[in-house]
Amino acid sequence: MTTERFRLAEQASTQATPDEPRRNTHGRDAAQRAGGGGRLLIIDDERMARANLARALERGGHESAQAGSGEEGLKLLAEQDIDVVITDIAMAGMNGMEVLKAVRSSKPDVEVIMVTGYPMIESAVEAMRLGAFHYLAKPYSLEEARILVARALEKRRLRQQVVQMRAQLEASGSVPEMVGASPAMGGLRQALMRLAPTDVAVLLQGETGTGKELAARTMHAQSQRARRRFLAINCGALSPELLESELFGHEQGAFSGAVRRKEGLFEAASGGTLFLDEIGEMPAGMQVKLLRVLQEQTLRRVGGTVDIPVDVRIIAATNRNLKEEVEAGRFRRDLYYRIAVVTQELPPLRSRVEDIPMLARFFLARLAEQGGAAPLDIDEAALDALQLYPFPGNVRELANILERAAVFCPPGGSIGLSHLSPEVSEPGLHPSKAASAAPAPSGLHPSTTASAAPAAMRAGQADAASAVTAAPMASATPVPPGPQASPALPLPLVPSAPQQEQGQDTPLVPLAEMEKQHILRALELAGDNRTLAADMLGISRSSLWRKLREYGV
Repeated sequence: MTTERFRLAEQASTQATPDEPRRNTHGRDAAQRAGGGGRLLIIDDERMARANLARALERGGHESAQAGSGEEGLKLLAEQDIDVVITDIAMAGMNGMEVLKAVRSSKPDVEVIMVTGYPMIESAVEAMRLGAFHYLAKPYSLEEARILVARALEKRRLRQQVVQMRAQLEASGSVPEMVGASPAMGGLRQALMRLAPTDVAVLLQGETGTGKELAARTMHAQSQRARRRFLAINCGALSPELLESELFGHEQGAFSGAVRRKEGLFEAASGGTLFLDEIGEMPAGMQVKLLRVLQEQTLRRVGGTVDIPVDVRIIAATNRNLKEEVEAGRFRRDLYYRIAVVTQELPPLRSRVEDIPMLARFFLARLAEQGGAAPLDIDEAALDALQLYPFPGNVRELANILERAAVFCPPGGSIGLSHLSPEVSEPGLHPSKAASAAPAPSGLHPSTTASAAPAAMRAGQADAASAVTAAPMASATPVPPGPQASPALPLPLVPSAPQQEQGQDTPLVPLAEMEKQHILRALELAGDNRTLAADMLGISRSSLWRKLREYGV
């Protein structure tokens, strides 16, 4: 493999010529574009040739192992983590083609570059057909070798990214996707994408059921640790003794029942991510032990005396306000600063009601897939009811509500109000609304209308419009018609307080109360069809939903 040109190129690489630093920088830059240095295995039966090549590539930031035969090279490949193999074709014993076949069989993700002194098109085509990345034809320059290695490393890393994405998609059957197109979800996705490539400790805060573990898994899947394990533990579900054993492991005989040595989650997740759910529930004694491990980056198993190094990324989660817990003395301040380098809030479902239709159909499709049936549909009335419900249990509660509704819905049917539980379908029974009902202020009376009005509205807007008197909507915050809003239909004035005798002052009604009554009047005329009522009021349906939530309707 050694040639006069190769030796001259190597000699030139050791001399300080004006051009050489530029060539070295180009090689290093190419390697950096590929994601940094790689681990190379150079196989050649000529010692000087492989040593010169190894030395040149190591200057570009790579690490290398050398083998003097194909057999020795395959042994090193089995023992070490190799990114790229560079092998000569013409060697005594196992030749380069046989090495290539063995590498493709045992480690197909490793790239192979062939080196040949016989630049015949037939051998090059055969090598590429067998899966070689490329070939170097003697005589070659060291710069050519550096660039080719950088390209091989880039291809390998791109393939690894595809594998990670495929694994994430395959796991979506057990891990729900981050469903939603609301601004709140868009902001959350962007924040997670920024945090994923880093190794900083992240504290996820949010109400129960907002998807904190899903957010943690998303960060792990998009991180450099994605090839390693993601392990999760609920810190509030175990006793302090059992929690210590689960996190740090134990030695044989450390306590009654410890019949054999056990690795803890810190060791099992080495190189990966450890998710500490409900960390706010962790007992004070365990907080001290966890703090020491995070500070020292080592642990001791229960009953052990040896310090074991750990390399994990910590993502913690809680539904408590940990700052308040720190001020109250229930959570260690020093531990808080260790686990909350970055704090990320997860939005509750009631703050992104526009995502509910998409989430509902996602869960119904998943239920159908699990049951081997066609997906159920859901009608507008049921969606309206879901969007008005406050969801104290957030996305998890939505999934539970739909699973229960699917039980009572006939196969191939559509979920309606009758399939939802009363606390969802009847706004007066909502958890946050049941105790808030109050009589209207004095001076306001319920609107009255002819019984034929709702039917007229459902029959046609034009006919209904001709039966009412036009009047503007009283609004504390006027809402101009948006892209989804239709021109306002004529709507009668809300009846005011009974006329007082002449000379007496008429009591004023709060503007917000007038708006509420005006909305109720529109709903009554529309026969509780919220889409039609929104058209009559000249606002979008989402604006109407917000107003109904605001007024507790």
